[in-house]
Parts: sequence; C-alpha cells; structure tokens
Amino acid sequence: MSLALLAAAPAVHFGFTVPTWSEAAAAQDAYRNARDSRRGTALRLAAAQRRAAARARLEEALRATSQVPGDEVSLLRREAIEATRVAGLTGVRLEVASGRGPAAATLRLAAAGPLSAVAALVTNLPGRHAVVLDGARLEPVEAGSVRIELQGVRPVAGS
Repeated sequence: MSLALLAAAPAVHFGFTVPTWSEAAAAQDAYRNARDSRRGTALRLAAAQRRAAARARLEEALRATSQVPGDEVSLLRREAIEATRVAGLTGVRLEVASGRGPAAATLRLAAAGPLSAVAALVTNLPGRHAVVLDGARLEPVEAGSVRIELQGVRPVAGS
C-alpha cells in the first residue's frame, strides 16, 4: 500500500500540482494586466476631468467678458481665448490692452502645445480674427511640444 502511494505521489504532483501552479501564474498575470489597465484608465479619466474643468473655467471666462459694441479689447480677448481653446493649447497666458494710433487693441499671448496646434493658432489668429502679428518666439518644452509667445495688434477698423 505504501509503495502504491509512493508511486502515485509523483503522478499526483506532476498531474495536478504543476498545472495548478501554471494556472495560478496565469491568474496572477491576468490580475496584473487588469490592475495596470485600471490604473491607466484612472489616469486618463483624471486628465479628461482636468481638461473638462479647464474648459468650464474658460467658458465661464468667455461668458464673463461682456462685449460692448466697439469694445475691441473685449472682442479680441474673447477671440484669442476661443482660438487657443480650438487649437487645444495649454498653459495660456493672455494680455489684451487698448491700442494707440492705428492699433485698436494689442495682444500678448503665451501658450504651449503640439507644434501642429501652435501652427493652427498662428494661422487662425491673423486670418479669422484680424490680428496683425508683431512678433513670435517658439521654444521646445518637451518631446513634441513647443511654447509660443506672440505679440500682435488689431488695427482700427478701416485703417
């Protein structure tokens, strides 16, 4: 009887225990993959929530700036905010002031984003929003991302 048990022990070990270990290892791998996926999803969700909150603040700022007929400063501010939002830029700093002489308003803008988004802003702002660019400076900030600082003016209508 004991010889039969001794002979059966390796069969049980290799027939049951070893496959169970490999199933346990596969279950651990599946759990690790699910955990990593959950973490990645949580990070993407947090980033999306931050973007949504920033978008809500931007929309509130757009609503807060009331446009008085002929108020070029408010109009240029709203258009610059909208142009940076559409381009998808981040870290936006914006200064808009009344202009002198042939300039109805002056603009100073700094923002960061992918080169394609910065190029879209530089193309869109003068074309659609009647801003004459006075100067621009680009500098790389991280892989695939650049920071732009630009100055421009909106001419007085009819000049």
